[in-house]
Amino acid sequence: MDEAILHSAPLSDSSDALRALAEPTRQRILQVLTHEELNVSELVEILGLPQSTISRHLRVLREAELIRDRRHGTSTLYSAMTPPDDDEIADDDVRGFMVRWLGSQPLADGMDERLRRVLATRGGNATGFFNRLGKRWDDLRNEAFGEQFALEAFLPLLPHDWKVADIGSGTGYLLPILAAHFAKVIAVDPAESMLECGRQRVADCNATNVDFHRGELGKLPIPTGSIDLAVALLVLHHVKEPQPALAEMRRALRRGGRVLIVEQEAHEDQGFYERMKDLWWGFSPEEFCKLLTETGFRDVHWHRLHTAGPTSGRVEAPPLFVVTARK
Repeated sequence: MDEAILHSAPLSDSSDALRALAEPTRQRILQVLTHEELNVSELVEILGLPQSTISRHLRVLREAELIRDRRHGTSTLYSAMTPPDDDEIADDDVRGFMVRWLGSQPLADGMDERLRRVLATRGGNATGFFNRLGKRWDDLRNEAFGEQFALEAFLPLLPHDWKVADIGSGTGYLLPILAAHFAKVIAVDPAESMLECGRQRVADCNATNVDFHRGELGKLPIPTGSIDLAVALLVLHHVKEPQPALAEMRRALRRGGRVLIVEQEAHEDQGFYERMKDLWWGFSPEEFCKLLTETGFRDVHWHRLHTAGPTSGRVEAPPLFVVTARK
């Protein structure tokens, strides 16, 4: 190394860098870090040294300002303080001179091959993660983002200026989502305690476009032809006579308005039936669609929903289906 460079640099800066690189292991670490940003585990594999040794040497290099680090997920990545290739190194930049010189030297002792192997393994880490996680990914994603984000993502496909009725709104589970997208929302439920829960839920999200009405599903407190969409989520199996409730939804819809109904398929699970205080043991999707047609709806379609199914801590429940139709 040119002695003139060393003499022109501040003594403390030069000595810190020189002391850090007096150890051959630290030279090798810095050299490989000029080629790629790496974490401690990857450096352990490339250099074949214990993690504690690698960590100790990284600390010395960082204190000498020869490397930088940054957080990436749950790990820390290290890289050399390499001057840009097209920059001319100043006469007093001892660190820059040493780092660039080390980076220009070939990797020794099979380090080049081990570096390529580590980088190839890193490329498959994401795929390997998902392969290992498998079905647990759904639980992990729901813990992070909840279960409603997919529904909210699809809602913008529907017109924002619609007036929507949540028939049998219950505790208001859907109301924050509906209120955030549609111009006006009407919540109807026969139980005042349920409506109160819904009011609190709406207040918590600061929505101001929801009206609450106590009323029976067979006699909706909604003017004729005044809504664009009627939603009934797991409601009609609690109603003594579903067809009058369907007729009321049709009456309240404008011409061309839509209905969206989610229901349980017919089942024989007495424990579930009694636990949920149902009046109907679910419905046959085909028969339910026929009922809608007889009520005067058109373009009636249904499909089965892919529910989570019974898992640890979750009540075993019958399959669900969704029906859509137009007035």
